[in-house]
Amino acid sequence: MPTKTATSARPARQRRGSDSTRVRILVQAERLFADRGFNGVTMPAIAEASGITAGAIYRHFKSKAELFFLVVRRAVETAPISPEASLPEIVSTYTSRRLLRVRQIAVEVHYAAARDPAVRRLLRRSVDLQIAAISENVAAAQRTGALGANADAGLVASAVMVFIMGLMHLETLDPKLVGDPRWEVFVRDHVAALIGEG
Repeated sequence: MPTKTATSARPARQRRGSDSTRVRILVQAERLFADRGFNGVTMPAIAEASGITAGAIYRHFKSKAELFFLVVRRAVETAPISPEASLPEIVSTYTSRRLLRVRQIAVEVHYAAARDPAVRRLLRRSVDLQIAAISENVAAAQRTGALGANADAGLVASAVMVFIMGLMHLETLDPKLVGDPRWEVFVRDHVAALIGEG
Protein backbone atom coordinates (compact mmCIF):
# COMPACT_ATOMS: atom_id res chain seq x y z
CA MET A 1 0.00 0.00 0.00
CA PRO A 2 1.47 3.40 -0.96
CA THR A 3 2.37 5.80 1.80
CA LYS A 4 0.77 9.22 1.98
CA THR A 5 4.01 10.78 0.73
CA ALA A 6 4.20 8.49 -2.30
CA THR A 7 0.53 9.10 -3.11
CA SER A 8 0.85 12.89 -2.90
CA ALA A 9 4.08 12.83 -4.92
CA ARG A 10 2.55 10.94 -7.87
CA PRO A 11 0.46 13.81 -9.29
CA ALA A 12 3.43 16.20 -9.04
CA ARG A 13 5.64 13.68 -10.87
CA GLN A 14 2.97 13.23 -13.53
CA ARG A 15 2.72 17.02 -13.92
CA ARG A 16 6.50 17.31 -14.27
CA GLY A 17 6.46 14.55 -16.89
CA SER A 18 3.62 16.26 -18.70
CA ASP A 19 5.42 19.62 -18.51
CA SER A 20 8.66 18.13 -19.87
CA THR A 21 6.75 16.45 -22.71
CA ARG A 22 5.06 19.75 -23.52
CA VAL A 23 8.42 21.55 -23.60
CA ARG A 24 9.92 18.78 -25.77
CA ILE A 25 7.00 19.18 -28.20
CA LEU A 26 7.47 22.96 -28.31
CA VAL A 27 11.21 22.63 -28.96
CA GLN A 28 10.73 20.10 -31.77
CA ALA A 29 7.82 22.05 -33.25
CA GLU A 30 9.91 25.24 -33.32
CA ARG A 31 12.69 23.44 -35.16
CA LEU A 32 10.31 21.86 -37.66
CA PHE A 33 8.26 25.01 -38.29
CA ALA A 34 11.45 27.07 -38.83
CA ASP A 35 12.89 24.46 -41.20
CA ARG A 36 9.76 23.41 -43.14
CA GLY A 37 7.20 26.14 -42.60
CA PHE A 38 3.71 25.88 -41.16
CA ASN A 39 2.22 24.02 -44.13
CA GLY A 40 5.19 21.65 -44.36
CA VAL A 41 4.73 20.27 -40.85
CA THR A 42 2.07 17.88 -39.57
CA MET A 43 1.07 17.11 -36.01
CA PRO A 44 2.16 13.45 -36.47
CA ALA A 45 5.61 14.66 -37.64
CA ILE A 46 5.94 16.85 -34.53
CA ALA A 47 4.79 13.96 -32.33
CA GLU A 48 7.34 11.61 -33.91
CA ALA A 49 10.17 14.16 -33.49
CA SER A 50 9.08 14.59 -29.85
CA GLY A 51 9.07 10.86 -29.16
CA ILE A 52 5.33 10.54 -28.53
CA THR A 53 2.39 9.10 -30.43
CA ALA A 54 0.38 11.15 -32.89
CA GLY A 55 -2.70 10.91 -30.66
CA ALA A 56 -0.79 11.92 -27.52
CA ILE A 57 0.15 15.31 -28.94
CA TYR A 58 -3.51 16.35 -28.76
CA ARG A 59 -3.46 15.92 -24.96
CA HIS A 60 -1.09 18.89 -24.91
CA PHE A 61 -2.29 21.04 -27.84
CA LYS A 62 -5.74 21.35 -29.42
CA SER A 63 -4.55 22.08 -32.93
CA LYS A 64 -1.53 22.77 -35.12
CA ALA A 65 -2.48 26.47 -35.20
CA GLU A 66 -2.51 26.67 -31.40
CA LEU A 67 0.82 24.81 -31.16
CA PHE A 68 2.33 27.04 -33.84
CA PHE A 69 1.31 30.18 -32.05
CA LEU A 70 2.65 28.93 -28.73
CA VAL A 71 5.95 28.19 -30.51
CA VAL A 72 6.01 31.77 -31.79
CA ARG A 73 5.22 33.19 -28.35
CA ARG A 74 7.86 30.97 -26.71
CA ALA A 75 10.49 31.99 -29.28
CA VAL A 76 9.84 35.67 -28.57
CA GLU A 77 9.63 35.24 -24.78
CA THR A 78 12.87 33.24 -24.60
CA ALA A 79 14.77 35.64 -26.87
CA PRO A 80 17.94 36.85 -25.15
CA ILE A 81 16.67 40.33 -24.26
CA SER A 82 17.41 41.90 -20.90
CA PRO A 83 14.25 42.48 -18.81
CA GLU A 84 15.65 45.91 -17.88
CA ALA A 85 16.04 46.94 -21.52
CA SER A 86 14.25 50.03 -22.77
CA LEU A 87 11.83 49.79 -25.68
CA PRO A 88 14.43 51.14 -28.17
CA GLU A 89 16.96 48.56 -26.90
CA ILE A 90 14.41 45.76 -27.20
CA VAL A 91 13.52 46.71 -30.77
CA SER A 92 17.19 47.06 -31.80
CA THR A 93 17.91 43.56 -30.46
CA TYR A 94 15.86 42.19 -33.36
CA THR A 95 18.72 43.22 -35.68
CA SER A 96 21.12 40.70 -34.11
CA ARG A 97 22.24 37.37 -35.55
CA ARG A 98 21.21 35.53 -32.37
CA LEU A 99 17.54 36.25 -33.07
CA LEU A 100 17.59 34.49 -36.44
CA ARG A 101 15.20 31.75 -35.22
CA VAL A 102 12.75 34.35 -33.88
CA ARG A 103 12.81 36.13 -37.25
CA GLN A 104 12.34 32.84 -39.13
CA ILE A 105 9.34 31.94 -36.98
CA ALA A 106 7.86 35.45 -37.35
CA VAL A 107 8.10 35.32 -41.14
CA GLU A 108 6.44 31.91 -41.09
CA VAL A 109 3.58 33.11 -38.86
CA HIS A 110 2.82 35.92 -41.32
CA TYR A 111 2.90 33.48 -44.22
CA ALA A 112 0.68 31.00 -42.37
CA ALA A 113 -1.76 33.74 -41.30
CA ALA A 114 -2.41 34.54 -44.96
CA ARG A 115 -3.55 30.96 -45.53
CA ASP A 116 -5.02 29.73 -42.27
CA PRO A 117 -7.92 31.58 -40.58
CA ALA A 118 -7.09 30.15 -37.13
CA VAL A 119 -3.50 31.41 -37.33
CA ARG A 120 -4.75 34.75 -38.68
CA ARG A 121 -7.09 35.17 -35.68
CA LEU A 122 -4.33 34.22 -33.22
CA LEU A 123 -1.89 36.63 -34.88
CA ARG A 124 -4.41 39.47 -34.88
CA ARG A 125 -5.18 38.92 -31.19
CA SER A 126 -1.48 38.75 -30.31
CA VAL A 127 -0.54 41.87 -32.27
CA ASP A 128 -3.46 43.79 -30.75
CA LEU A 129 -2.32 42.79 -27.25
CA GLN A 130 1.28 43.78 -28.00
CA ILE A 131 0.25 47.15 -29.41
CA ALA A 132 -1.97 47.75 -26.37
CA ALA A 133 0.88 46.88 -23.99
CA ILE A 134 3.34 49.15 -25.81
CA SER A 135 0.73 51.92 -25.92
CA GLU A 136 0.11 51.67 -22.18
CA ASN A 137 3.84 51.72 -21.43
CA VAL A 138 4.34 54.76 -23.65
CA ALA A 139 1.33 56.53 -22.09
CA ALA A 140 2.59 55.75 -18.58
CA ALA A 141 6.04 57.13 -19.46
CA GLN A 142 4.39 60.23 -20.95
CA ARG A 143 2.41 60.78 -17.74
CA THR A 144 5.59 60.67 -15.64
CA GLY A 145 7.46 62.94 -18.05
CA ALA A 146 9.97 60.22 -19.03
CA LEU A 147 8.74 60.54 -22.64
CA GLY A 148 7.49 63.56 -24.52
CA ALA A 149 3.71 63.89 -24.25
CA ASN A 150 3.13 65.34 -27.72
CA ALA A 151 2.53 62.02 -29.58
CA ASP A 152 -0.53 59.77 -29.50
CA ALA A 153 0.56 56.68 -27.53
CA GLY A 154 -1.60 54.35 -29.64
CA LEU A 155 -0.14 55.60 -32.91
CA VAL A 156 3.38 55.41 -31.49
CA ALA A 157 2.74 51.81 -30.41
CA SER A 158 1.46 50.89 -33.86
CA ALA A 159 4.51 52.50 -35.50
CA VAL A 160 6.84 50.58 -33.16
CA MET A 161 5.06 47.33 -34.04
CA VAL A 162 5.43 48.09 -37.76
CA PHE A 163 9.15 48.70 -37.16
CA ILE A 164 9.44 45.35 -35.34
CA MET A 165 7.52 43.52 -38.07
CA GLY A 166 9.84 44.99 -40.69
CA LEU A 167 12.90 43.85 -38.72
CA MET A 168 11.46 40.34 -38.65
CA HIS A 169 11.88 40.29 -42.43
CA LEU A 170 15.46 41.60 -42.38
CA GLU A 171 16.97 38.48 -43.99
CA THR A 172 14.72 39.08 -46.99
CA LEU A 173 14.74 42.88 -47.10
CA ASP A 174 18.42 43.63 -46.48
CA PRO A 175 20.43 40.67 -45.13
CA LYS A 176 23.71 42.58 -44.95
CA LEU A 177 22.25 44.59 -42.06
CA VAL A 178 21.79 41.52 -39.84
CA GLY A 179 24.31 41.83 -37.02
CA ASP A 180 25.63 45.20 -38.24
CA PRO A 181 26.34 47.27 -35.09
CA ARG A 182 25.78 50.55 -36.95
CA TRP A 183 22.29 49.34 -37.98
CA GLU A 184 21.53 48.30 -34.40
CA VAL A 185 22.45 51.80 -33.15
CA PHE A 186 20.46 53.40 -35.99
CA VAL A 187 17.37 51.33 -35.11
CA ARG A 188 17.72 52.05 -31.38
CA ASP A 189 18.14 55.80 -31.94
CA HIS A 190 15.22 56.05 -34.36
CA VAL A 191 12.86 54.09 -32.12
CA ALA A 192 13.89 56.38 -29.24
CA ALA A 193 13.06 59.40 -31.41
CA LEU A 194 9.78 57.79 -32.50
CA ILE A 195 8.58 57.32 -28.93
CA GLY A 196 9.77 60.79 -27.87
CA GLU A 197 12.69 59.68 -25.70
CA GLY A 198 15.42 62.17 -24.90
